[in-house]
Amino acid sequence: MCCAVMKVLTMAPGLTQLEIVPFRVAAYNKTKQAMDFYDPEHKDDFLFISGTKMRALARAGETPPDGFMAPKAWQVLVEYYQSLVSSV
Repeated sequence: MCCAVMKVLTMAPGLTQLEIVPFRVAAYNKTKQAMDFYDPEHKDDFLFISGTKMRALARAGETPPDGFMAPKAWQVLVEYYQSLVSSV
């Protein structure tokens, strides 16, 4: 996790008693066609798909890149988000 983020989190009121656990950033690796830990040395190989982008793809019934998510799991998301649109 970035040093600036760690500093902000440790300065936040109420968070001084929490242990902040660092984590590695994952993104879609276009070369491997799979989710992978982000490697800044190969930044052009990676595609960041935000939750907002993922929900928009599901609502539209579009398919994410191969290897982004198991197809059955993706279908569950598509059905859920499309049901929200049809119930409005």
